[in-house]
Amino acid sequence: MHGNYNHNIPSARRRISRIRCLQDCITSLRNRQPFPDCLCYIPSELEYTTSYKTTWKLFQSPDKTSKVIKEIQATPSTRLIVSGEDFCNGDGKWLCVLKTKSTANDDYEHVPSDCLWLLLFSSRSSTEETPSAVPVQEVVSYSKSKLNLLKKQQPKIKSWEGVIEEHYAPVLKKHKAFIVPADKEAVDRLKALEKNWTLEHDAALVQVMSSNIPQETENLGSLRGFVEALGVSSYSSGDGESANLTDEDPNTYWETDGQQGQHWIRLTMKKGTIIKSLSLLVNLADDNYLPETIVVVAGETDDVKVLNSVNIVWSPQSNTEIKLLENLTEYYSIVTIRIKSCKCKSILSKMIQIFAHGIDTRIRGIKLHCLEERSLGFDQEFFSGEKLVRYPLLQSFSPSVNYRRSVVLQRFMWLLDSVIHYLIPAWQSSIESCHFQEGSTLANLESIRQLLPLSKKRLALIDTLLKGSASDPSDRKIVYINRHAAFEHRVNPTDYNNTVFMQLYEGLKPRDRASTPLTYRWSSQNDQWWECKFISEGIIDQGGGFRDSLSDMAEELCPSDPDAPMALPFFVRTPNQSNEDGNVNRDSYIPNPSCHSLEKYEWLGQLMGACFRGKEILILSLPPYVWKRLAGESYNWSRDFATVDAAEVRLIDSLVNMDRETFLTTGRSWTMVLSDGSHVSLKVDSDGNPLPLAYEDRLEYAEKVREIRLAECDKQLKALRSGLLKVIPEAVLELLTWQELETRICGEPEISVEALMKNTFYHHIDEDDLRVKYFWTAVKNFSNEDRSHLLRFITGRRRLPVSIFISSGKNSPTNPLPESSTCCNTLHLPVYTDEKIAEERLRYAAYNCVSIDTDE
Repeated sequence: MHGNYNHNIPSARRRISRIRCLQDCITSLRNRQPFPDCLCYIPSELEYTTSYKTTWKLFQSPDKTSKVIKEIQATPSTRLIVSGEDFCNGDGKWLCVLKTKSTANDDYEHVPSDCLWLLLFSSRSSTEETPSAVPVQEVVSYSKSKLNLLKKQQPKIKSWEGVIEEHYAPVLKKHKAFIVPADKEAVDRLKALEKNWTLEHDAALVQVMSSNIPQETENLGSLRGFVEALGVSSYSSGDGESANLTDEDPNTYWETDGQQGQHWIRLTMKKGTIIKSLSLLVNLADDNYLPETIVVVAGETDDVKVLNSVNIVWSPQSNTEIKLLENLTEYYSIVTIRIKSCKCKSILSKMIQIFAHGIDTRIRGIKLHCLEERSLGFDQEFFSGEKLVRYPLLQSFSPSVNYRRSVVLQRFMWLLDSVIHYLIPAWQSSIESCHFQEGSTLANLESIRQLLPLSKKRLALIDTLLKGSASDPSDRKIVYINRHAAFEHRVNPTDYNNTVFMQLYEGLKPRDRASTPLTYRWSSQNDQWWECKFISEGIIDQGGGFRDSLSDMAEELCPSDPDAPMALPFFVRTPNQSNEDGNVNRDSYIPNPSCHSLEKYEWLGQLMGACFRGKEILILSLPPYVWKRLAGESYNWSRDFATVDAAEVRLIDSLVNMDRETFLTTGRSWTMVLSDGSHVSLKVDSDGNPLPLAYEDRLEYAEKVREIRLAECDKQLKALRSGLLKVIPEAVLELLTWQELETRICGEPEISVEALMKNTFYHHIDEDDLRVKYFWTAVKNFSNEDRSHLLRFITGRRRLPVSIFISSGKNSPTNPLPESSTCCNTLHLPVYTDEKIAEERLRYAAYNCVSIDTDE
């Protein structure tokens, strides 16, 4: 726990208090109200001392270059009174000093000005370095009562965690603690909710922070303090899992299951950690499984630096701790332990093991000790400059506003993480019985789903739920597929029973009543769910054919070519694909409102769930509206249905404020069109023709259109979600954002520079023009996410293939933003003074400038 707390409160009541506070916080977020005071508590004063003789330099401002106003020769009896409000910047963490005294028995003296600043520790200090000042520890004392009995003094609370427990825990008055008075002004600053600040701003702030916070993974164990992620080349199912490397149990082990010389352990180190010692632990009883040649390298796969090589000659007296690294002097983000060979008793035994699919190794554990750079979290400077270019919602607020909101959001998420395991009772974590009642704490998380990526405990909990519900079949099904017939149908759709989708659907059904249907809850280690026998093709499926069948099926469902005929009736192109109105969701599909083969949708949902569990992907280009419905997130007409039919959303919303004269020119009637092009008449005359729409009825009409369009594919979406929930526990979906659900099923849209170049053409501009050179330099420096946003800015699509046209920009002032025309996939490039400015302007436009699209 971060702060001090009342020991009189039992642990069960502590949890109750946090859950109660959590519910109030969720209500505050949902209603756009300030957080409760106890979550924003800041003590008015804290007392500090030092654990060793040192010199305290008190600065005029929190800046190491500012004037030193006072120096104090501090000893463990010296005391400071400081403000309870933290301040961190690029220099480090600062204390705002209000009063000082030389010894514990002296009286406090105020500092010369309102406050002076003491640098508690530098931003580059190690966690092993003692800070220049430490909080004075409270000593529990006793007093004599009138009955001459020793009486324990009332505990003193000065942390927000302790205040939450005091406020919400059911505790007798005599067990209550004394709460240090709050700094009311500081509390008000922390809980202040800026005008126009919404839950969407909180979500954007969480995205900024979560992208810079490593998630805690389940298998890090003893390495958690220094390592963000641990990966292995392979492992033997059952007793040989990689989690055994960090469980500190000498009786368990990690055992490989791969080819000779291809075994490795990869450590992704936390930022700023410097390895002081790294060892592998083995057991001599493992004999032929003992590693013999080990190479330790740092860096990515194609750019590594050898740190050490170890060759071991084993004997009965050998040390069981293999020391690999000692006293490194710099930080390496990735360290890989490559096990090149293992011990063998003889040449004969080595040959036998090689022919038996390679020599495997066993490792009993990893020992790691590091110096770690002290983490300051997110200081005020973090929320300024280029870090917010991808988050336009936050750019209109000052760094101090974003910083203070980030502090209280982190407190909220700590509160959630402290009880998240108790929000999912054991009987609700299975596939069959996880149904949440409205009003329960976990169900309430739906309204704040976009804040969950800030949680450090959530992903480990999701992994636990998935592992607990996994079931692999005893044998692998064989499916016969005629790809020639499927291809002919895709070119000229006639009978969709010839598609790969339908052939798989029929082929994976139970053969007879005695056969057990597939659960599709395969574990992540199962890398081939079925075996394909391709008719009239000499292909042996060892995984490639299986993955091809998934790719073929995805292409049949949601063709990547916008002009290709639809091979299956289950999805239709969204109206945004045909409306040339500058919309950025022009590559999406939606379930066909007229297709009622609900069992096929449910089966597709099961396949999507299998992809979520495993390492395969099924690329379905669905709009955010659909993913929100599948994930169970809240959705609305204006924001979310616009990703399906932006033109209709704008038109219907405009009816509210439309004047009579303009309305009469529209010639609307009581009819509407669904996404599949079918017409719906809302009010008809005696001949069945739609009635003309009167100006006075426009609001009723708009409401009916919103209601019908939002529900047009309800049955299909419910079937898809039903299939998902047969494979994934509902608790898992409740803990995910729609973006995470989409990524785990469809994968990240990979957009390489080479693929972009192949699909780019030039119009009224030469390929060797300086503007074009600047453009490609910028694209090479972009992340994959940046390139996806840029592609969307130019074409309205997030994935390739799509043609891009680069044209000369308009004559404008120096260094203007670029413009695009999504209807013709054209980027209009202006003149920039240098490469850096070109990169900055292109990145800004990709994330912020949908409205700059020249189609609008």
